[in-house]
Amino acid sequence: MCYGISIYLSESDTFNKNWMEKAAIKGFQYIFTSLHIPEEKDVDYVKQVKWLGKTAQKFHMEVMADVSPASLERLGLSFNELPSLKDWGISGIRVDYGFTAKQIVWLSHHLKVGLNASTIDEEELKKLMDEGLQPNQTEAWHNFYPKPYTGISKQSLYERNVLFHRYGIKTMGFIQGDEQLRGPLHLGLPTIENHRHVSPALAALELQEMNTDKICVGDLNLTNKTLQELKFLMEGTVPLYADLNKGYETFDNMVHTNRMDAAEYVIRSVESRHQPSHFQSEAHELDVFNEGTITVENELYGRYAGELQICLKDIPADTKTNVAGRIKEESLSLMKKVGSGKRFVLLNSKVK
Repeated sequence: MCYGISIYLSESDTFNKNWMEKAAIKGFQYIFTSLHIPEEKDVDYVKQVKWLGKTAQKFHMEVMADVSPASLERLGLSFNELPSLKDWGISGIRVDYGFTAKQIVWLSHHLKVGLNASTIDEEELKKLMDEGLQPNQTEAWHNFYPKPYTGISKQSLYERNVLFHRYGIKTMGFIQGDEQLRGPLHLGLPTIENHRHVSPALAALELQEMNTDKICVGDLNLTNKTLQELKFLMEGTVPLYADLNKGYETFDNMVHTNRMDAAEYVIRSVESRHQPSHFQSEAHELDVFNEGTITVENELYGRYAGELQICLKDIPADTKTNVAGRIKEESLSLMKKVGSGKRFVLLNSKVK
């Protein structure tokens, strides 16, 4: 799974460099930029694109630039000169309206090419393949949608991903940011409309579940907390913020794996039963362990003693089970994504 960020050339070099550095440290690998955004005025595109390419190389990040025929004028390049963008540190271009099938195919032999995943149909894709499109040099990029209620559905994105994967082409989708949202609307830049008001981590995890190969932050940046959450997701681990009770601190920041034979009612930690455990029975007056409750089996449970569980649904309370803490409200949606064999980590809600 590959993660990227968006860089807007109208922002200051200092702002953009700081964002690239923060993202690179957390494992982000590529940059998306656009060379034909209407509200970006008074930008020296040649100077800024060269600066972006050079700076990205310092952080070992690839750059994909959104280009239209009108952009070529701004760059002072003819179509046949587009491959020279590699000399500027640009890895590839996402082709927008105005390029012919033959031009796109030719570019795929010289640069990485991004197709518009949300608009191209199978007939057009077959034509490109017949013309000699290089699948290993091609990606399908979904759009982002600044205007509310204009984003696509999860089903639509999934179906598009299936289509492109059938032809050996990887896909990319956008998630919104959560610190500084890009203008002029400042309402997030997701691909999927239902992601506009969820956490970036949940949006990213759902894109992963739909077999999206690359995930890009559409907005200007992310909070440090969210960057850390996405780093965990890159590593295949779902981050869950939790309040652990005294005596159960051993589970803080510990990576767990849900059993392969995943239970319907609880997440069961494989690793917890291999830890030294001497949890004595603790009195409680609960009739029900509610959704999100973190429990640990005490010594009365025999060979199950020490097993950590997280309740996915309300279940009857049991004297053989201690309450170790609770998943925080903000992580309940992510908790439900911890499926069979999935890793998760319990985190203190304070970012260090």
